[in-house]
Parts: sequence; structure tokens; C-alpha cells
Amino acid sequence: MTEITDNMQKYANYREQMGRLSKAMKNGFYLEAVSIEYAVMEDRLESIIRHSGRWTPKSDEHVSIHRKVKRVEKLAEEKNSPAQKYFTAELLKSILQWKEDRNDLMHKLMNQQLHTEDLRSAAESGQAIIKTLSSKAKSYHRALERIKPKENTN
Repeated sequence: MTEITDNMQKYANYREQMGRLSKAMKNGFYLEAVSIEYAVMEDRLESIIRHSGRWTPKSDEHVSIHRKVKRVEKLAEEKNSPAQKYFTAELLKSILQWKEDRNDLMHKLMNQQLHTEDLRSAAESGQAIIKTLSSKAKSYHRALERIKPKENTN
């Protein structure tokens, strides 16, 4: 698998995954939808951290979604950080709760305890979260871009 290296590739892949998510939801493929949502949440959280200039994992290190949320939480706690405006405790808590619910569903998958309605519910709530997270991430990125020119002139 090749790593995405530029913004155009990143955008094309993001768009493709969002199309897959839409098709999965329309056709009742909720397990696929939940998987895509998880990946999108991880990606958006990483993007937030990268744009803040705080992304420093080792090249072979996988940073869990929990750790990414905690890093964004720290950004939002910083005085005068634009992250405060976009990443509320409520949003970050909803991501962690959704992740826990999703993990519980995955463990139920082979125990015949998983019901389509549970997957549908998780997929719908995940879709709402990524819509909010993606919008907030985009706004945060724009806010950082507006701040950069001011910092460069000082």
C-alpha cells in the first residue's frame, strides 16, 4: 500500500472514502460504514495535530485514536489557542464514547450478540460525529492560516 504524500492525493482519498461511506449507509452496510468512520476520525484528529505543529510520532508508531483525542484535548486547553473554539470537551468525549461503543460492537460480532439495529445506530452517530469533526478541523486549519501571517510579521 502506498502512502499518500500530497494534499491532492489526500483530498482525493478523503472524497473517495466519504463516497464509500454514503453508499454503505444507503445500502445498509453499517459494518463497513463504522469502519470508514473510525478511519476518518483518526485521520481528522491526526490532521488537527499536524496542523498545530505538534505531530511527532516515531515513523513506525501507530498512535491510537484515544491518544489523538487526548492530544487535541491538550491543544484546546492551551491559553489563546484557536483549538479552544473548535474542539469542545463534549465533542472529544463523544468521539471517545463512540470509539468504545464501536469496540464493543466489534467484540460482539462473532458472539451472535450483534444486531443490525446496533450497527445502524453506531453508523448514524459516527456519521454525525465525523461531519462535525471534519467541519471543526477545517475551521481550525483556516484559523491557523490566518494566525500564521500575523506571526511572520512580528
